[in-house]
Amino acid sequence: MNKLDSVKNLDACIKCSACTSQCPVAMVQPLFSGPKSVGPDAERFRLEGIDIDPKCLSYCSNCKTCEVTCPSGVKITEIILRAREKASLAAQKSGTTRLQVRDLVLGRAEYLGRLGTIWPGLTNGLLKVYLVRVLMEKILGISRRAPLPPYQAKFKGIRNNKLVPNHRLSKAVVFFPGCFINYNDSLTGQAVIKVLEHNGYDVIMPNFHCCGVPLQANGKFNEARGNAKKNLALMNPYLQSGVPVITGCTSCGLALKEEYPNLEVSGSELIGRQAYDLFEFLWELQEGGGLKQDFQEIPVSLGYHAPCHLKAQGIGTPSVRLLRLIPGVRVSDLDTGCCGLSGSYGYKQEKYDIARQIGEPLFQRVQEGVRIGEFQSMATECGGCQVQIEHGSGIATKHPVWVFMQAYGLSPEFL
Repeated sequence: MNKLDSVKNLDACIKCSACTSQCPVAMVQPLFSGPKSVGPDAERFRLEGIDIDPKCLSYCSNCKTCEVTCPSGVKITEIILRAREKASLAAQKSGTTRLQVRDLVLGRAEYLGRLGTIWPGLTNGLLKVYLVRVLMEKILGISRRAPLPPYQAKFKGIRNNKLVPNHRLSKAVVFFPGCFINYNDSLTGQAVIKVLEHNGYDVIMPNFHCCGVPLQANGKFNEARGNAKKNLALMNPYLQSGVPVITGCTSCGLALKEEYPNLEVSGSELIGRQAYDLFEFLWELQEGGGLKQDFQEIPVSLGYHAPCHLKAQGIGTPSVRLLRLIPGVRVSDLDTGCCGLSGSYGYKQEKYDIARQIGEPLFQRVQEGVRIGEFQSMATECGGCQVQIEHGSGIATKHPVWVFMQAYGLSPEFL
């Protein structure tokens, strides 16, 4: 966004403060003046060369609730991220700090995943050692109380692209799994592939890189754009052939739809309209009469949490609509705000308590729902939300695709 576009976007702000009233961070952290204040209001000063304290910018969790709430469509998070990028470049010139090392580590989710999955049992064992977590907090600023997700063997769902001939591309999809599935939940990745294959689709999975969201959230904006360009280069041949790109992670999906189209590389003009959340894609199949409904009855009751980055995509809750098609499945859409984790935000020592306070209404709602028998367990598409809900409520939480696996009678023994 250039300076003229930025001014036009600012002029759309009507000063209603709806964004601040709904901001999960502003509700619990008085030091954060809210998205209107650090976004559009402060941007007018920044455009004149007057910067505000970058620490205030760092409180933004990038949940995008402000943009969902804004009646004028102001890209508030984008304004804040641009200011954070400028502040990050200035900070890098002044030397490396402990927190900058921490942000470098957390931003490189892909590299951490590669290391963690070499010997996941050993990695997970070390991360459970209290002394190790204390040292991580002292040295890196990663909270000893944060719910670091365990590693699994790396996702082995890579498909050889040559197995899908050109005449079959009309019934093919590209699967963008994301780092959580790749390194922390490979079983869910396999489940996604099985469900898509059951509906007649060949699944193509190039060796993608991290989508870039963790890098961006930790101040590594150029690296995030570099990853996005590499991923688009891998997608481009399929995008040109009209092949949809399916994501199992809501943050990855939002990046593909909103961030990738801004890059001036081949494929960027197509990715925004060819990227789909898994359940968004399956719901379109349902509406077109193409979704297989050979469901077995599954007597299960679920609480459902809609991730913030799913809400930001503006597609509603297609997984809830689809789950309700399965005989025996009961779903309660909790609609109780943000879980608080926001990617790596809640792992940081100075942000852990904020994240817990943000998520507390959700945790209490989950516990109450289970206590009164409203539902048995939780479902949500976002891996980070799954980890945080289990951490805060103690209730088992999985990706909704597992219910479809069971309803289709697909055996998990292939995993």
